[in-house]
Amino acid sequence: MSTQPDHYATLHVSPDATAREITRAYRTLLRTHHPDTHQRVDDGDTTSAADLQKLHAIMQAYVVLSDPRKRAAYDRARRAPAGAGGTPVKVRFHRTGSAPPQREQAPLSFGPARWEPSPLRNPRSH
Repeated sequence: MSTQPDHYATLHVSPDATAREITRAYRTLLRTHHPDTHQRVDDGDTTSAADLQKLHAIMQAYVVLSDPRKRAAYDRARRAPAGAGGTPVKVRFHRTGSAPPQREQAPLSFGPARWEPSPLRNPRSH
């Protein structure tokens, strides 16, 4: 099973939809889900996290499907069988010199960068 979201289902279009149909569906959904144009009577002008996630999914789907290169890559990934992301490669490390072997270290892991705001500074104190 693929871990990718189904962008066609998000925009309510078929996989053979034209660029014009994708744009029209995106704009229609954006009008109905954007917090500036969509306000429930009982929500007190607040937007829930679920509404924002839906809006983000709509925008992400449009970014992928509106660009011909991204759409072609997305369609290829959809057609690929699950788990066919590539073949694993074995890597051997060679130690140089006669240094004693060190204890095993945890493998390196990389993830998304995290942004943290810098502490507030008083501009006049500098």
